[in-house]
Amino acid sequence: MRRITTAVAVTLLGFVVVTCAAACGADEVRRPLAQTLSPEDAEPVSHEVPQESGVYVINLYGAEEGQPARRPANLVASEFSTLKGITWRSWGPERAVGGGRLSGTWCLPGCQTRPYDATITLSKARKVGERRYFTKFDITGDFPRPDSPKDTLSGTLPLPFSTP
Repeated sequence: MRRITTAVAVTLLGFVVVTCAAACGADEVRRPLAQTLSPEDAEPVSHEVPQESGVYVINLYGAEEGQPARRPANLVASEFSTLKGITWRSWGPERAVGGGRLSGTWCLPGCQTRPYDATITLSKARKVGERRYFTKFDITGDFPRPDSPKDTLSGTLPLPFSTP
């Protein structure tokens, strides 16, 4: 088995060298690596997907104290409402809009096993320290409304705790 693995590795390496020689010219392949790389090439490359906005939301989902998040898949909007499986359609400096599955204490027991399709809009970003955070949320959708929608489907989002 080891011989087969070594043979495959040598074959692949040969293929890469031949492909590079054909694409770059034989002189490029023979040149030492230090001569073909510029200082910029030696810098580490980030493979992160660039964010459209540096705005965060404090998310209490799975973190009692809350944690800064961008485009969270699950979000506790209030003590009464949680969205899961959020797909964010936009995340900009002034507003973020996403759709997910809404459940909460106001719709128990039904929505615990069958959450409602809902749209959440985050808005009114405010700077706290070095970051900006959304401070308002509004949840809409085709579902029965709670008896008291205040702080359930719209309201104020938490901000990070400030230190003196």
